[in-house]
Amino acid sequence: MNKEITKKKKTKTSKMKNKQQPTKMKTKKETNDKGLKILFLSSDTGGGHRASAESLASQFLHLYPSSTYTLLDILSDHAPVPYNYSVSSYQHLSSNPSQWKVVYNVSNTWPIKGMASLHLKIWSEAGVRQSIQAYNPDVVVSVHPLMTNVPVISCAKISAETNKHIPIFTVVTDLGNGHAYWFDAGVERMFVASDSMKSLAIKMGGVEENKIVR
Repeated sequence: MNKEITKKKKTKTSKMKNKQQPTKMKTKKETNDKGLKILFLSSDTGGGHRASAESLASQFLHLYPSSTYTLLDILSDHAPVPYNYSVSSYQHLSSNPSQWKVVYNVSNTWPIKGMASLHLKIWSEAGVRQSIQAYNPDVVVSVHPLMTNVPVISCAKISAETNKHIPIFTVVTDLGNGHAYWFDAGVERMFVASDSMKSLAIKMGGVEENKIVR
């Protein structure tokens, strides 16, 4: 009789232990194991753009370990004069603040932005599209103000031609104030760091509020 009672207690205890064993939760790395091909659009016009791209890339690799990425400078590779000299021009202007201020303020107007956008689209879109298509990315991320308006068109054309949707995002690396060239309504998402940048994106770029991530 005692043996039977002891046996029943052991069986009951064993069942309770089995019920109390926690279910193993999968980590992000285990669940998100599908690698992505990420194309970052950046340029060495100041260290912040490339640093931002590298920081974002490290997060992609953390969440999607099998991912690969590359950085593309469409200004040096495809843009017409004077934009293809952006790196050397930046180095000069950063050493001459008064000249930098004039160039920034003049270019940060609707008429100049419109002309610059049209100029870049006419002369560089085909080359930009070819470079993006050659890499065959899953996602395109721009971290430079001059690398959004043309790639938006290129990604849309590639998606239409190949039936493969290529989303393009902009990560604005400026904090409180930004140049008009940053903002293009054709992006799928725009990431900004402040409410003032969000307001500029809506006002200067016509970006829909639901596309902006603050």
